Amino acid sequence: MRCHSFVFALVISGSALAHVPLAPPHLDLEMTSEEYALHLTKLKKSSKNTNGIQVDDPAITSTIKLGTRLSAWIAKVNLERSPENAIRLTSPTTRIGIPIDKPNSYSPSIIQQKVAEAFATMPEEMKAVILATTELPSTIPVDDAIFITAGRLLDRQYQSAARYKSLDQWRSHYVARAKTDVRGYHYLTSNKITATELEDVNQIPAEKVSAIKEALTKLCFNANGTTVAKCASNLETAFSNNSVAAYYNKYIQNSQRIWNDFFVIPSNAVRSDLTWEGNVATVPFNTPSIAKFVPYLQVNIEDEFRWNGWELKMNFGSFSNGPLLKFEAGVVPHVNGLGGNEIVMDSNQPIEEYESQWTIRHEFGHVLGLPDCYHEFYDTGLNAYVNYQLDITDLMCSRAGNMTERIFNELKQAYEK
Repeated sequence: MRCHSFVFALVISGSALAHVPLAPPHLDLEMTSEEYALHLTKLKKSSKNTNGIQVDDPAITSTIKLGTRLSAWIAKVNLERSPENAIRLTSPTTRIGIPIDKPNSYSPSIIQQKVAEAFATMPEEMKAVILATTELPSTIPVDDAIFITAGRLLDRQYQSAARYKSLDQWRSHYVARAKTDVRGYHYLTSNKITATELEDVNQIPAEKVSAIKEALTKLCFNANGTTVAKCASNLETAFSNNSVAAYYNKYIQNSQRIWNDFFVIPSNAVRSDLTWEGNVATVPFNTPSIAKFVPYLQVNIEDEFRWNGWELKMNFGSFSNGPLLKFEAGVVPHVNGLGGNEIVMDSNQPIEEYESQWTIRHEFGHVLGLPDCYHEFYDTGLNAYVNYQLDITDLMCSRAGNMTERIFNELKQAYEK
């Protein structure tokens, strides 16, 4: 989730003033189709944006149309069903995250190919309804499990298409973010490859050379003022003269710093109003004016932020500079900065739903100063966007994640006096 609000500038257009976003919206990697649909309604209905990048690519437009029809069909079917028997394409149990070693890539051509693959395995009766323009039926022609499996494949491409349409006008921003791709660092550290293992290139197992070269090239690319081509060329030279260990040592600390930035609470985001005594940390929170939001906050946050006997407690009251909960229709949930006080949630989303419950837990992590630990960038080699989560078990990385020892240790480091 976005931990910062949109940044705006006043732009003069003729005699009118308009608010134009300087930075892209930071959309959670695992948004639901319902969340994407709400976000799309806020986009300008223009085929081109100020950067001149075509966002209404035919593959994108077609996929969004197909996904929208699928969602409308499911909604109509669910009107005739009980909540227990409703068709749901996602649930807490189907969340698998986006592992760093299995990243997600998307572009118009990739999406188009995967939509074709989804239809190739979809039952003909189901495909006929989705591709038609007639009124949708209130029933489904196949078994629920088959419908959900086939529908999920198409729905995922709808989400990718909606994301592409939402972000591509800021492509140059995402091209720049490729410099902080930490997959090279992750590969080397997770496989315990250090300078020692690279001292003699002749001792590197042949089956690992390609992967190590790719990782080291990414390590070099993390440094400022260099290119992938230059990094790869210098690495080949290092292999030729057996100086790969020196190449590794030159870049490893910079990549480690980039990796840590996804996890460490910055000093300027440490709250001054959180008290840590023994196994209990207490944080103030402005009491919501609507009573039902008190247990919503308390149950979710206090249930999540606990570890091995330690627990976080909320102190509700009236605070001039304390955290507070706000609701806006159709908003992308966010906090106004790491260590910020305003948690803004979508009023269209029922607080009883899993998505809302996970979101408030995640967003409260930002209130405590914890950054997001997922990444997205545009790969000019692939001509596609790439995204992944650094740890799918971590609350701040993935909707499949929860409170971890890593989070506890980070909070302890920042707040225990």
